[in-house]
Amino acid sequence: MSRIRIVALLEAAVLTGPAKNVLKFATDCRDRVDMTLVTFERRSTRNGVNHSSNQFVSEARRLNIPVEIVAEAGPFDLTTVDALRGIFHDLGPHIVETHGTKSHFLVSLLGRQQFRWIAFHHGYTAEDAKAKFYQQFDRWSLRRCDSAVTVCGEFARLLGKRGVPRDRISVVHNAVETGAPDAHAECADEARRQWGVKKDERIVFSAGRLSSEKGHSYLIEAVSKIAPLPQGWNLRTIIAGSGPCEEKLKARVVSLGMTQSVEFVGHRSDLRSLFAVADVFALPSLSEGSPNVLLESMAAGVPIVSSNVGGVSELLENRDSAILVAPADADSLKSAILELLTNRQLAHRLAVTAFEKVRARFSPAERNQRLLEIYTHASKEYGCH
Repeated sequence: MSRIRIVALLEAAVLTGPAKNVLKFATDCRDRVDMTLVTFERRSTRNGVNHSSNQFVSEARRLNIPVEIVAEAGPFDLTTVDALRGIFHDLGPHIVETHGTKSHFLVSLLGRQQFRWIAFHHGYTAEDAKAKFYQQFDRWSLRRCDSAVTVCGEFARLLGKRGVPRDRISVVHNAVETGAPDAHAECADEARRQWGVKKDERIVFSAGRLSSEKGHSYLIEAVSKIAPLPQGWNLRTIIAGSGPCEEKLKARVVSLGMTQSVEFVGHRSDLRSLFAVADVFALPSLSEGSPNVLLESMAAGVPIVSSNVGGVSELLENRDSAILVAPADADSLKSAILELLTNRQLAHRLAVTAFEKVRARFSPAERNQRLLEIYTHASKEYGCH
């Protein structure tokens, strides 16, 4: 079988979940696929000279994955359409895949081309009115793709409502590498020293973009109700991530008098040391698809409390592999976290079941094979093979 040429449009400054997945696939499947990444850079800030500060671009180049940088004046700079047209002409891809509203929109403007267009839908953030406005472009753009790939059944239904024919939509869950069931415990002592964890502390860990749909405000409310309780241990909450709600969340911690027990540690591309010290991982999101960080927690063997939203129930079952609670409910979140911190037998059982589930169903090999099937079908359908 001939190799499949793919151009992937993905805008990222750090190693987001979608960025990690694209890099993993491109690396694992080099024997079947030639992938080139395309990303965007603002002329006014970088002048197209040095890309070393872009973590995504730097990691792609370290992995010897070709990267094309498209200079732009601002979001939806339509001069980039000609730049993309030139890249596609030079590379002659069988498939162009897009990740994100802007990439979808720009490729939709090209009209019919000599490649198959696959749009990857990862869900939406709720940052501000401008972001929500841009997301409306998907109602027009995604109807024009040859096929769409999304991460959970709920998102597939959303795409259907937005006019994408159901027979063009595929669901491919995210994936994560797994080691031994207790691998994270092997580095626990070093990690506890790294993060200054005391013997009498219990750690609740959460990670994700600090934007409203991630629900961190409810987690802060929940742990503020646990901290004063006489448990014989002290509660410490560590939140990794950055985003538009960061200052507001920090102010709420101050107002609750929780500055000594709630710590913001910024964006972290490698969460292994934090999983190693965590007694509970909390995902308080108001919306989700197939969250990578949840899969990482399952692979690390950390007991999970999560809002039951989006595709979460496609990864976990309540009281079988996690405790799932209603979104936007600080009291339920508090009760679930407290139960796992006090009932360590239950916490261990849920964590073991979650690990076995992620190893059996959500491995990179399974995801790679599913994507290769989609790409092969798409390229044959257009006569590329």
